[in-house]
Amino acid sequence: MLVSAFKETSEQQQRESEKILKLVIQRRKDLEKRATFNEVVQEKTAAAKQDTEAMQEHLVKTKQEHDLLSGCVRTLCNATNTFVSTKELPARIKGVSVSQSGTRWMPFDVAASDLEGLSTMWDRLQIPSANADKWRQLMSVDNPQNDKENNYTTAATSIIEIDLTSPVSQK
Repeated sequence: MLVSAFKETSEQQQRESEKILKLVIQRRKDLEKRATFNEVVQEKTAAAKQDTEAMQEHLVKTKQEHDLLSGCVRTLCNATNTFVSTKELPARIKGVSVSQSGTRWMPFDVAASDLEGLSTMWDRLQIPSANADKWRQLMSVDNPQNDKENNYTTAATSIIEIDLTSPVSQK
């Protein structure tokens, strides 16, 4: 009887030991999975940080380019007595040009990809004035239609000469 009780107790302890061993093995697997998961999360976090830094650098460069182009548009508008809506750029070219005498207002609203509209605006600017030459130079910069018609190419970095020493007309 004592041997059977001892055998029974031994078997019960063996079953409990196997259960505990299975639980320990399961917990080790869980710990390994967690460690792998943590590594993956850290790698993704590091990649996301690098992407964020790259996007921030790109945003800074884009903002600098935008500020530079906005300054050029402002300078050109002041020099040519023209208002261009910067909210519409670059999809549309919308604004008003004032004749040199100040008696005639010429509104324009053209899609940047609308070559007919740009051509019409170009024709309206053919009226002799000091501003027409400056606008012709501006419109000829990087316009593929003009390149085909005039059989020449103009770089996007062309310099548009504006006489800033002359008095600005009162708007």
